[in-house]
Amino acid sequence: MKGDRSTPVKMGRYKKRTVANEDTNSYRTICHLSHIATYTNTTTTLLAIMKLSRCLTLLAALLPITLAAPTASSARRQVAADNDYNSRFLVYALSLEQLAVSFYDSSLSLLSADDFRSAGHPDSVRRGYEQVLKSAKAHSDYLVGEITNLGHPDYTAGCDYAFPVKTPEDFINMSEAIQALAVSTYVGALDRSQSNIYTTAFGKMLGVEARYASWISTAVKYQDLADISFEYPSSMNDTWTIAGLYVTGCPPGIAPEDIFPAGLVDWPVLTLPDTVYPGQSISISFPNTLYTPDDTLFAGFRTGMDTDMYPLVGNADGSFSVTVPQNVDGKGAVWLSIVKGDGSSVRDDNMVAGPALLMMAPSQERDGAERDGAERDGAEIDADGAERDGAESALGKNTWSW
Repeated sequence: MKGDRSTPVKMGRYKKRTVANEDTNSYRTICHLSHIATYTNTTTTLLAIMKLSRCLTLLAALLPITLAAPTASSARRQVAADNDYNSRFLVYALSLEQLAVSFYDSSLSLLSADDFRSAGHPDSVRRGYEQVLKSAKAHSDYLVGEITNLGHPDYTAGCDYAFPVKTPEDFINMSEAIQALAVSTYVGALDRSQSNIYTTAFGKMLGVEARYASWISTAVKYQDLADISFEYPSSMNDTWTIAGLYVTGCPPGIAPEDIFPAGLVDWPVLTLPDTVYPGQSISISFPNTLYTPDDTLFAGFRTGMDTDMYPLVGNADGSFSVTVPQNVDGKGAVWLSIVKGDGSSVRDDNMVAGPALLMMAPSQERDGAERDGAERDGAEIDADGAERDGAESALGKNTWSW
């Protein structure tokens, strides 16, 4: 370019410095302007200003990137935070598997093959439950290994449990409830997991739990498949509340808040009749710790992606009444919670009591006969259509007040 200039101008020169005390991966970008001379030519002056403008624009673009670049210490803090969340979430899942292992192990130790035969069940039923126990142990072992790999082997100690099981029918009915809880818990876990690895693992475990739940309702209890298209996701507080009710003792020295996800809450127990049918008005009770006399209370019946809300009616004895909706018939696992407020939904911030579980079997039994809503006089229908003498009805108890 033509034009005289008395002093050369150094524009847009970027230096990458290495400072002894800095991390080798960090750098400072410097737009160094030695000086701007006085030009005798207007065109040359404009060119210098344009070059300076481009230099400053580029510097403005690079500066946020440079400042936002994570340091080694911040990356370590993020890894530690991720490991802490993952380990706590895995401990939460482990508590469910330890509950299942304890339930199946203690019940199968109590009930022999002859006990199942005397109750009218073929040998394949007990063998099937042995496989369920084997899978629960495998899930537990996997979770223990992952928690240990994250640096918290002391978080994996199991608690002691006790279950109200005396007969094969007690065990079978409760196994249906345990599997319903497992399926709903892992559906909820898929949404809350922050690790792709563990999300995939939960999905694999969910598939197996769902198979066993269907096996119990169809092959063991001789019911048709439940009339559902989606599974209900249990909240962490719901599962935490349910599992905790069977705990009789835990190893000393570790507080739950130190190893489980933060903010877990035990909801008050919701008590129901042992047998509930669609369309029936039932009396329910629960402690008054989370509501006041001025609150409007609702019963939320949750299945899959649907929640049906119905207002409670107070009784003279302090209990409440509600009519079970007809449309839950045949839906399988129906989760009932009591909430306060406007009755728009069931949430952690409006919970009053529950959840309780209602197992709503399909209206068709395996032999094709419609269920009449009454117990079957102490007999059940076997796979070939013959009655199983001496066995309690599989529908004799279809609710669980966790």
